[in-house]
Amino acid sequence: MNTTTPRLLAGLACLLLAGTSTARPPDGGGHLTAADMADHVSPELDRRLVDEVNQNLATLQRSGKSVVPRTQAVSGMLWPLGPVNGAGKQWHGISNFVDLNAGFPSQLQDYTCGTRTYDTAGGYNHRGIDYFIWPFPWTLMDAGAVDVLAAAPGTLVARGDGNNDRSCSMNAPDTPNYVVIQHADGSVARYLHMKNGSVTTLPIGAPVPAGTPLGKVGSSGISTGPHLHLEFRASNAVGAAVIEPHAGACNASPTMTYAETRPYRDSRINRLSTHGAPPQMASCPNTVDTPNFKNTFVPGESFSVMAGYRDQVAGTSTQYRVLRPDGSVFSSWSQTAGTTYSGAWWYWNLALPSNAPHGLWAFEATYQGVNTRHSFQVADGTPAAASAFPVDLSGSWYNTGTSGQGFNLDMVGENRFLLYFYGYHNDGEQLWLYGDFNPGTAAFAWDVPVTIDMYVLDGGGFQTFPAPSSRVWGTAKLIFESCKRATIELTGESGAQILQLDKLNTTRGLGCP
Repeated sequence: MNTTTPRLLAGLACLLLAGTSTARPPDGGGHLTAADMADHVSPELDRRLVDEVNQNLATLQRSGKSVVPRTQAVSGMLWPLGPVNGAGKQWHGISNFVDLNAGFPSQLQDYTCGTRTYDTAGGYNHRGIDYFIWPFPWTLMDAGAVDVLAAAPGTLVARGDGNNDRSCSMNAPDTPNYVVIQHADGSVARYLHMKNGSVTTLPIGAPVPAGTPLGKVGSSGISTGPHLHLEFRASNAVGAAVIEPHAGACNASPTMTYAETRPYRDSRINRLSTHGAPPQMASCPNTVDTPNFKNTFVPGESFSVMAGYRDQVAGTSTQYRVLRPDGSVFSSWSQTAGTTYSGAWWYWNLALPSNAPHGLWAFEATYQGVNTRHSFQVADGTPAAASAFPVDLSGSWYNTGTSGQGFNLDMVGENRFLLYFYGYHNDGEQLWLYGDFNPGTAAFAWDVPVTIDMYVLDGGGFQTFPAPSSRVWGTAKLIFESCKRATIELTGESGAQILQLDKLNTTRGLGCP
């Protein structure tokens, strides 16, 4: 991974107060090279996978569960990365496509007749599509933030798990964690390099509908970073023809296709974030990112803002803004990309003035006509004296910016309350969470964060009444500015978001001074 050395700018205070959108180079960051998210499928691994599939098919046949391919074309495939909460749809990019030129070395041809692929001097032509997770790929991998999904329906015919998932070298052991699916037309899909311990436990021979979670993105086997290598093959045979599902000038009529056609350069900002110190992404042999995420600051504090891109295209510009709680511009600047990168990340160092108003601030960026926003909290640096949690907080709270999001808070004892959050994932799906805050003798203070473990309920029903199961989703950090205004920062398996909340109503008999 190519990185830029952090650089502190002289006269920073003047730039921050100017409020004009002038070009400003980043203080640090970097970009991916094609080799940063790549892999190698050796002839030995090819044979091992073919043999395993054949053995499993023979076992199924002996047990009367034979899988007989039919003549049925595979089309309308789903995107192979999915939530957890839209992270798979947002926090990813493509580093390499199939190499359609059988020559080597450096004889490259992707489906557009471009060179967004690779081969090796030893004769390996890249036989799949590499979907990397981004930004902070090792952090996302460790959190299990991105699911690998079955792109097409089929039958589970092979799987392997238990191998190290922190590979970042072409010299790593040839031991990926993987799933192999056979489709109705006899073609197979190989999903390689998954996170250790994440591979599906479905039995061999199980039907796999499109969209079924197969595991998590990882970096096991011969891999240089966390990514999914998805390889479609015409049959389960050694050296079988590879299928590139994207249509282009050099691949006019693919035999397998995606339902959603995406552009060759799918340019967007994957993520905006704020940090308590300049973020750093790992570079091999290091496999631990240092993101320094932080979303709550006090007046006078220094902080960093970061933008993580996929397919940032040379010559395209981004306009950045930091907004105060009243919507006024605190700082603004622009950046124009000098080079096209499959993945890039850039950060700027800023500082809050000592009289910064507390409340919900925003870091915004406009790129390719799309506005992306990340909220962060500036809290009062001199909170009121601690006291018991006011019962006046009980009631319904809602977010005025996004209809249908908010929480109910019910005080059920001294310093104990139940919190029921209702809202949406980043991909639009509903999100229902609950938390039980029971700190005992802990005290309350305005503008001081309260952190609560949040859970998801699964399995309830209105007819059969199955016993619901709960799992830890993540945390909610609450900051009450008054008994009528608060912010909630949700951080968990769905990613992170901050919402400004206003009191909708108060439980009868309670006041709200």
